[in-house]
Amino acid sequence: MTSEVEANIVAVERITEYCENGREAPWVLEQTDATIPINWPRKGEIIFKDFLVRYHDNQEPALKCISFHINGGEKVGIVGRTGSGKSSLTLSLLRVIESAGGSIFIDGIDISRIGLHTLRSRLTIIPQVCH
Repeated sequence: MTSEVEANIVAVERITEYCENGREAPWVLEQTDATIPINWPRKGEIIFKDFLVRYHDNQEPALKCISFHINGGEKVGIVGRTGSGKSSLTLSLLRVIESAGGSIFIDGIDISRIGLHTLRSRLTIIPQVCH
């Protein structure tokens, strides 16, 4: 009985959180999306430059001043302790959470300047749990 009440309370909390979330960025940006090559991303080079992200405006950043460069074709594993920012990095690549500063470039294109459909339809993230 107690676990059922707890599950219901969590469900209500999630619904409330979703209702308070702002709208996502536009799904398509006609002018900029039209300039993205059909085969983008071709190389797969990823650059995070002074990147900052927070989940809510009034919260501390989940990631701050993150800068790194991944060459195209390079295999990368993201590892770390709970709360270290692994999920925040991947959510940022797909723009599930939006940048509060800095930039992410994929093959030279700033992903904040393209529509979500163009971005998300061209990327794949493969989560893998290692034991």
